[in-house]
Amino acid sequence: MRKLFAALLVVLFLAVNSYATVKVDVEAKLFQKGLQQFKIGSYSTALEYFIRALKPGSKYYKKALFMLAKTYYAIGKKLGNKQYLWQALNYLELYFIAVGNHKLPWDYYYLRAQIYESLSFYEQALALYRVAFLAAKTEQQRIETTIGIVRTAVWVRRPDIVDEYYILISTAKLTPQQEREVEFVRGLVLFSQGKYREALPYFFRLYKLYESYLIDNPEYYFLVAEDIYRLGNLNLAEQLFQRIVSLTRDPEVIRKAYLRLGDIELRRKNLKLAFVYYYTVISDYPNSQEAIVARLKIIPLLKNPVVKYRAMLSKDPAFKDPVKYVAQVLVNYRTTYVGIYALADLGYLVFNLGSPETVFKRLTWEVSLVFPEEVKYEQREFLRYLWTPYLLKLPYKKGCQLYRSNPRFFQELFGKRVLLKFASDLKACNMRRLRVELFKYMVSRWHDDASLLMMAEALFEDRDFRGALKVLKKVKNKNSCDYRRLLLKLALFIPVKGIEPSKFVQECPIKGLESTSLAIYYLSKSGNIESAFQKFREAQKELVRKYKKELVVRAAVDRLMESALEREDYAVLYKVASALLKAGVNDCVVGSYYTIAAVRLGLLNEASKEVKAIKGCVDSLSTLAKAVYDDSLLEEELRDGAVLSGVKKP
Repeated sequence: MRKLFAALLVVLFLAVNSYATVKVDVEAKLFQKGLQQFKIGSYSTALEYFIRALKPGSKYYKKALFMLAKTYYAIGKKLGNKQYLWQALNYLELYFIAVGNHKLPWDYYYLRAQIYESLSFYEQALALYRVAFLAAKTEQQRIETTIGIVRTAVWVRRPDIVDEYYILISTAKLTPQQEREVEFVRGLVLFSQGKYREALPYFFRLYKLYESYLIDNPEYYFLVAEDIYRLGNLNLAEQLFQRIVSLTRDPEVIRKAYLRLGDIELRRKNLKLAFVYYYTVISDYPNSQEAIVARLKIIPLLKNPVVKYRAMLSKDPAFKDPVKYVAQVLVNYRTTYVGIYALADLGYLVFNLGSPETVFKRLTWEVSLVFPEEVKYEQREFLRYLWTPYLLKLPYKKGCQLYRSNPRFFQELFGKRVLLKFASDLKACNMRRLRVELFKYMVSRWHDDASLLMMAEALFEDRDFRGALKVLKKVKNKNSCDYRRLLLKLALFIPVKGIEPSKFVQECPIKGLESTSLAIYYLSKSGNIESAFQKFREAQKELVRKYKKELVVRAAVDRLMESALEREDYAVLYKVASALLKAGVNDCVVGSYYTIAAVRLGLLNEASKEVKAIKGCVDSLSTLAKAVYDDSLLEEELRDGAVLSGVKKP
């Protein structure tokens, strides 16, 4: 009996151990099958296996949790569905709890960083990648982590971190997968710096050799197509955006691709096809952010009868009452990505109505709220497309009002033509400080001689002559007539070395009032009064009209009168001063020159009228004029007395 009981215990023990072994083997097989399905990209099947292997207390429990997180991440990244990404984060949180007080491995930090990056939480992703870098045990783990660090550092605009880590992968031995990742990162770094042509070789190589990698990472595929679009190769960009729509499954990327296809047709001036692409976003994804953008892009196209007819067939409220729709979007989405598009439409509608005062004030207020550094490339492009034609024709007072509301907005978002128009407006409004600051920005942005000359000119008009001379020294082409003309102008007011007036007159064609004024000044200074006066007579009407307004004109005419006085050419002095007086210029200088010339020419009656006008003047020239007039009166009295005495004498 005892032997029988012992035998039964042995059989039972073997059975229990056999069952436990079978259970472990089943879980192991389930987990291994899940891994196999994951590796070949069959994520749905992999999920089934990992869930079946998910038994609390099992040695595969933690592993299954981690792989579930990894699988959900892979699905979410491929489909662009954030629900899967959040699910991945939930399973990773369960994995964290299951690990307990034990040290977390590199894989945990790396996967969590990847999930945050895909959710666009770039700051958190970057921080986790850097933790993962410290937790890395192998060279391959360090390389993988470094790629992630550089990529997210680009997203958060941290070039210092990019430079710090980029060198670590530039010389590393990479796996084929890592080579694709690094190829993209190299292109991404250049793309983020606006170096689209330099980024193209890296991006295009990815497209030609590793398109499957781009299909698995749709947002990367979009960046490759976007780079080509920004370079202006519309045909190739169109091809890539169409492949994104056909081959990828990320709805957000597909919507953005449709919008870009519409933009391409807009640049080709094919408004009908542009409408088709924009409206595809509205019909297929009506409640998306991109659908709102599509509506805002269609509104300016309603001026085309065919587009308007098709839009009205849709019965979309946005097209029935565009003004109301734009106002609603602007109020509800002002601080979001959509807000800039609504602002662009608001400006278009206001300009199109002729900029009525009330709505124009609202537009300037809306512009004042925008931080230009937050405006993305595609938003800037839309703003420029809609506003540029109107800004170039805007009355100068409204141009000043709009520009003053947010100078940086216009400086950073618009091109040179628009900025030059604003510079002209600011000059007309006498807003000198804003004009000088605008030219300073233009110099920093374009680094060209033309911008330097305009800035020097603005400083000259602001009477900052030494500042203008300092800027002129930076001009590269010192043989240009514009450079030499400005240098000669400065020499009228401050000492300037190396000027050659005679050479300038010979080599640079005299055109415009400024060049004529310079010729008059330097001819007068050299004593060639006759030639200087001849040029004065040729442009007399304009010169006397601009005498009070233009520094150079006044300096030239004053110099002509001064030289005429020095040479005792009173006839020229009288004619010039008379012309100014007839034009209403009646200040101390002109009155004094006129008085002296009239006295010397024996026209005391005319001199007597003008000497009364300069009675209150206390400058040296006025004192001289009054003394000359008094002396002439004394001489006249003495002459008259001598004549009377002569009559009485026998």
